[in-house]
Amino acid sequence: MSKNIYIICPPKKATGGPEALHQLGYILNTLGYNAKMLYSKYKKDPVHPFYKNYNVPYVMNVKDSSENIIIIPESMTNLIAKYPLAEKKVWWLSLDFYEVLMNSREKKKNWLRKLIVPYKHTEYRFEPNKTVTHWYQSQRTKEFLMTKKLDNEIAYLCDYVTELFFENFPDSFTKENIITYNPKKGLEKIEKYMQLLPQYQWVPLTGMTREEMRDTLRRAKLHIDFGYFPGRDKIPREALVSGVCLLTGRDGTSAFKEDLGIPEQYKLHENEMQDDKIIKLINHLMDNYETVSLEFADFRSFVVNEKNNMIENVKKLFS
Repeated sequence: MSKNIYIICPPKKATGGPEALHQLGYILNTLGYNAKMLYSKYKKDPVHPFYKNYNVPYVMNVKDSSENIIIIPESMTNLIAKYPLAEKKVWWLSLDFYEVLMNSREKKKNWLRKLIVPYKHTEYRFEPNKTVTHWYQSQRTKEFLMTKKLDNEIAYLCDYVTELFFENFPDSFTKENIITYNPKKGLEKIEKYMQLLPQYQWVPLTGMTREEMRDTLRRAKLHIDFGYFPGRDKIPREALVSGVCLLTGRDGTSAFKEDLGIPEQYKLHENEMQDDKIIKLINHLMDNYETVSLEFADFRSFVVNEKNNMIENVKKLFS
């Protein structure tokens, strides 16, 4: 436990990735390690209010040293070269953001900048490097990493649904005819069903406090997500622990049973997205909630236990 652990994270950003990084820092410190957040840009008070309760100390700069462990999200792999001496753990919380952000950074460089930008800002393309280890959050990412020639064994590490969703947890949920959706994901595929099925209350999960979102999910029967899943998305898991059924597409990680282990009939291929079929499924899920919700019990139990599983996996990774 003598090494210092630094977790690179964007400041003041509230998405699934930064939350997972703060959860890791919290668990490491709970286990007796010396973990700090290393924010990637200078901001006054860089800790987003959502993550202050994790109580992870932070720094803005770190001197490279072989005594350090640097944890880097896949979206910031350009920082690998900045710390040649440190042990580096790349945590793949999604797959797509690696290519997207790497290409975005490259496009922002003009020819002169490409010549004079120091080595520490170069991109990572799986060059041989014994100081780099990869962790995967999803089966989809695991299969991607297995196609690469890596110097170290890859390992599994997944985040968890925050404790807020377990506070004052009821013995049973009082459900209403509410369908929730994330308006930032696949909205164009959902809007027509709001018009075709006006008997249900369609609630967008936006503009809410986290407590309001939790309480809304506890009243909802169904959450629909026909959007792309770059990683093991957080809102569908929060819905599951709140007793909500899911209806999704199969784009990204949602296609993998290991990543979204709900009954296969509630994960639709693109060629299955016919209006009649979806309307029939929605009505079935809503009208038969009490029995259908039992079909989600196995994966719901898996999600409920994610925190304990993460603790055990962190112990293994740092033993």
